[in-house]
Amino acid sequence: MSSLLDPESADLTLLQDRQVAVLGYDAMAAAHALNLRDSGVDVRVGIDPDSRAAARAELDGLMVLTPAQAVAASDIVLIAPEDGAVPGLTEQDLRDLLAEHTEPGDLVIVTGADAPPPVPDGVDLAMLAAVGDGDRVREEYLDGRGSPALVAVARDQSGAAWATLTAYAAAMGALRSGAVVTTLEHQALAQQVSEQRVHRPLLQALTEAFDELVAQGVEEEVAYLAVVHDLKTRVDQIYVAGLAAQHGPDGHPGEQPLDGVRSRREAARAAHPLERVGQRVRAMMSWIR
Repeated sequence: MSSLLDPESADLTLLQDRQVAVLGYDAMAAAHALNLRDSGVDVRVGIDPDSRAAARAELDGLMVLTPAQAVAASDIVLIAPEDGAVPGLTEQDLRDLLAEHTEPGDLVIVTGADAPPPVPDGVDLAMLAAVGDGDRVREEYLDGRGSPALVAVARDQSGAAWATLTAYAAAMGALRSGAVVTTLEHQALAQQVSEQRVHRPLLQALTEAFDELVAQGVEEEVAYLAVVHDLKTRVDQIYVAGLAAQHGPDGHPGEQPLDGVRSRREAARAAHPLERVGQRVRAMMSWIR
């Protein structure tokens, strides 16, 4: 079983004299900036001041600076790439920005493990990947709850990265639900394998099943509902109630009943370990309780 950050160990005073630069202002970056701001953290948004996103940030009451100004004035930098990149910054721009404007003891936080930027010597690197999109992260915070998160420290040369990340997670509201400790390597591997073994094969299976049905004379609308709509219905049930949701009172999950299963409770006990982990994870998500 994975470990969670201890909410009792979060010391928000560690952020009182520190400034956070949030690069970009898409939904996730905005959720970080606004949640931190509302928790009393000094935040500035690093983005092209003439962009529409900058106008939105200013309307939200946030300080807007150029990326270089924001990073130079901060000692914690959040990189929340939108579609794989920070708006207005190339990968080389980001490297140069961190190399020129961060100092030993600073902390760079990324929101995913996919190709994190290299950080200068002496600068710490961590990850906080929220569960849910930016709108969800913000809504849960405003409702007094929080979106769980995956957290990791990839480099801790200051010796204070974990303490600072824990305080940051608390300010985000993540510790209200739970922050699962992992590594960037594990998160990257999980994303890679799920893409290769689940998402790509599923997309191929959907299109092939649709084509087969249409070739046999089934109306396109009927084929679509059978392969897409019904799939969403089943996935929604699993997402909310777990794999055992596919078992009725008689314990029969469609055409593959589990031997000796007579109830959903027994089905849950007999299910794959994925189901037991799912129960723990779903308990962290207040919006599906």
